[in-house]
Amino acid sequence: MAFCFAPFMHRYVDTRAKSFLCCAQTKTEPPLELEDWEGEDYQRIRHSMLSDEWLPECVECKEREESGISSSRMAYNKFYSDLGQPELNIVNGTSYEVPISYDLRMNNLCNLSCRMCGPESSSQLQKEAKQHPHLWPTYQNEENYNNMNVEYILDNAENMFELKLLGGEPTVQPETKAILQRLIDVGNTRLRLNMTTNGTNVNANYYDLIKQFKNVFIQVSIDHYGPGHEYIRGPAADFPTIWNNVKRIYEQDWAGNFSIQLAQSVQTFQIFDFWKLRQEAFVQYPWLDSVMSFIVYGPKMYSPRFIPKEWKEKAIDIAKAEDAYEGDRHIFHIINQYDTDLDHIRELKAHTELMDFTRGQHLKDYFPHVHSLLQDIE
Repeated sequence: MAFCFAPFMHRYVDTRAKSFLCCAQTKTEPPLELEDWEGEDYQRIRHSMLSDEWLPECVECKEREESGISSSRMAYNKFYSDLGQPELNIVNGTSYEVPISYDLRMNNLCNLSCRMCGPESSSQLQKEAKQHPHLWPTYQNEENYNNMNVEYILDNAENMFELKLLGGEPTVQPETKAILQRLIDVGNTRLRLNMTTNGTNVNANYYDLIKQFKNVFIQVSIDHYGPGHEYIRGPAADFPTIWNNVKRIYEQDWAGNFSIQLAQSVQTFQIFDFWKLRQEAFVQYPWLDSVMSFIVYGPKMYSPRFIPKEWKEKAIDIAKAEDAYEGDRHIFHIINQYDTDLDHIRELKAHTELMDFTRGQHLKDYFPHVHSLLQDIE
């Protein structure tokens, strides 16, 4: 079964105000034109979904499901079922005739500088790109990374059944607070509210708003247990503070249903020990809903899909020896579906050396095994 409800009810808007089917969509050429909810590409995609076809845009979900784990497609279909399976149509999705689920990246305002991210999603990386253009050669020097029509979102607040907030970092974005306040003002506090945060702060003004909602799900992005997280996410990602903030978020006075999980982006840097986060999390924070690990798909140089076969085998052997393999079997399943591409590994080596020099960090101090392996790549 390849059917997905997302094209009928969901809109994902990135920091460039570009619309996509969802956050897991694989970008294809030519790119889909999805600005018009009733447009030709939306109608074609919906028709294909009703025909139960796996689309080229849906690679990530297909791979996750083939690995035996949940996917965005499965989540959207459960949401569709929870809504009572409203009648679908090709032209405008459902009888609501507008999106009823949003994933909004309001702008690139963010206080971290994650290596696998980009200026379009981080104002800190935007500053870095201007100061050190050799680190971000494809940067387009866009001053404003979001021209989203916020008023349209605010005007349709009553029709929203699900809202996902990401960044940038949503807890520091005034636009995000404005949407939350409008939802409260119109009495729509029972929608599903999902937020992904970097966990660097527990902003009182922001959490005073979000605590008023009755169905809240929070993901805290943590990529490594310990200082390795600071290497991946930038010097401002103080791990002890973030780790303590996970508990502070959990202990807020929530008004209704609440759950919290950790979301981990698995890349080449921590492929040999990423699973330590899961192990430590459930020992120290047994109340966590889950720890979800996701493969980094892009930029490709960071993706462990393309590392040498012997690296993959070594990572699996270490995980098995540490009794960590089964909990993250899907990661190893996915990376083994791909052939080695040394061009991506060479790019990672060169780019890491440049970024380390600029930031005053050194890979060998955080991930010495990966540093040693990269030195052998010519």
